[in-house]
Amino acid sequence: MDKLKKRLSQIAFMLWDLLAVALSTFAMYRFRYSNLDNPPYAMQHYQTQFILSTFAVIFLVNLIAGCYRSVWKHMGLGDSLRQMISSFVSFVILAVGHRWLETGYMFEFVAGVCILSFLLMILGRFSIRLVTATNARFSRSAGDKRVLIYGAGEAGRFLQNKLSSPHENMRPVVFIDDDESLIGKRLGGIKIYGGRQQMKEAIKKYFVDEVIVAIPTADRETLEYVLEVCRQMKCPVRRFGNIADVDLNTAVVANINLEELLRRDSVHLNMQTVRDFICGKVVMVTGGAGSIGSEICRQVLSFGCAKLVIYDFNENGLFYIDAELKEKYAGQYCLKLGSVRDSKRLKEVFDETKPQIIFHAAAHKHVPMMEINPREAIKNNVFGTLNVANAAIMHGVEKMILISTDKAVNPTNIMGASKRIAEMTIQMLNGLSDTDFAAVRFGNVLGSNGSVVPTFQKQIERGGPVTVTHPDMRRYFMTIPEAVQLVLEAGAMANGGEIFVLDMGEPVKIYDLACDLIKLSGLQPNEDIKIVFTGLRPGDKLFEEISLKDENVTKTSNAKIFVMKPLEFDQSDFASEIKTLQSTLDSEDINDMFNEVRRLVPTFEHDDIQAADTETGGQEEGSAGANDSQSKGAVDDRGEQTDVQ
Repeated sequence: MDKLKKRLSQIAFMLWDLLAVALSTFAMYRFRYSNLDNPPYAMQHYQTQFILSTFAVIFLVNLIAGCYRSVWKHMGLGDSLRQMISSFVSFVILAVGHRWLETGYMFEFVAGVCILSFLLMILGRFSIRLVTATNARFSRSAGDKRVLIYGAGEAGRFLQNKLSSPHENMRPVVFIDDDESLIGKRLGGIKIYGGRQQMKEAIKKYFVDEVIVAIPTADRETLEYVLEVCRQMKCPVRRFGNIADVDLNTAVVANINLEELLRRDSVHLNMQTVRDFICGKVVMVTGGAGSIGSEICRQVLSFGCAKLVIYDFNENGLFYIDAELKEKYAGQYCLKLGSVRDSKRLKEVFDETKPQIIFHAAAHKHVPMMEINPREAIKNNVFGTLNVANAAIMHGVEKMILISTDKAVNPTNIMGASKRIAEMTIQMLNGLSDTDFAAVRFGNVLGSNGSVVPTFQKQIERGGPVTVTHPDMRRYFMTIPEAVQLVLEAGAMANGGEIFVLDMGEPVKIYDLACDLIKLSGLQPNEDIKIVFTGLRPGDKLFEEISLKDENVTKTSNAKIFVMKPLEFDQSDFASEIKTLQSTLDSEDINDMFNEVRRLVPTFEHDDIQAADTETGGQEEGSAGANDSQSKGAVDDRGEQTDVQ
């Protein structure tokens, strides 16, 4: 229905423009030639042809200039300028054309028609806007929300026009803007009351029901200020448009989200380097249905890979990503169900698809779950990685990029230790084959499955409490698209054997994160929603590190990507110890496995007895045993990057 209305609106534009040209032509004829006894022959006999040819030129120029894309009721200064430029270009084309073809139409006649047509076209458009605004003003019900718009720039003016529609049930009553030159003026009949310091006063004076931030580039400090004022005034707050919106016509009024509060400088991706790396290649993503893996799939497809192979053990995840991708990328990808633990299945998939680049995102990454099931962490993260790497070598894959984690640095949990062994494994294999192996290490991502943010949101929805393990716990955070963009560029840089580290910015206190989410819900921490400290869990540490003390970190061409010189280790001894580690997986004593992990990762600090008791207890209770976890496939090969509270 909306598309039909838009199409009818565009047709109405065109018909009005045709009428404007006809009226202008008749008016200019009467003004210029009606008193002459013998007007020019062309003026007497070819007015219809003149009208149609003039309209054709104006129509084509308007179409190219985008004058038919605007909505009448949102007609603004920018649209008027666009129409003015279009009319001038039309006049130049018509004047030159008539002069060149010697049609007999005088220069001043053509100029007059173009000027009058422009005025009539603008008059028609603004008349519709005036009628719409007047109708909206008198047809609003008493139940309409009174809105304060923060930002009187282009986005604020556009929002004011947008809210003039009766179906919006919202009425702008006051503007706030920090530009002192605007304060006291009126915009569309609405006063610009003052700067942000006067927001609280304006909310009271104008009985505001809701505040909408209409500044797409608003930074964290601004958003936090508005959130705090609105919290004090018990007034809901949303925003219109964000930095990613190129066209305000597509922008929407939405809640302020956590990513905007934690937003850092934009990632500057070397698009050509990544395109050269991906374009025309067969790319395989293990754990392709997980949070990180699925975003890698989206971006790899956007860079024009020849074929994408999405490999995952989670059949539901494959179903959902297929439903998302098939509309836009049908035929450009294939779905393969299987586990990275299954070397035979991997061989089948590699034989069939012949991948050239592999992003290995499949892993168990939930720290508490792996503390309960430590053997599963080693099976999946170490030997699953080894299976994929061996298949890559056997099939002549060009590059394999391991998605790693900051928890691999001086690990205090089995998940982190397993990822560190995986890093060392690919470094060992890099020197033994023509395949280039590299790892990309980064911290937590916002919004991933099983991460701290969705957990907090669910707790807030239930009315609390929000559980935080320790008041001083800090973590690094990135958005998923930002992390994947840097992963792709790091992969393009890789020559083999490197561990790339992404710049995660400043670490964020988990407690502050919880407070931000509570405030975003319009509530007050520890008043409306309690925050409870539960104590560190097995494997937790207060602060995650990015690199080992002995690692030599250097900059790359991208300021947000660092590369580490790998530590020296005896690869033959390491290969022997990996075999020993595999044999300990069948040992009755879990401490045999932990002892071997410690030999492989000397910085690993862990309470083995506690882990052993935890795993045994979990299996006896039948709640989270190793076999149960594998059979459900709920967390296997998901490629999730998770956080601990």
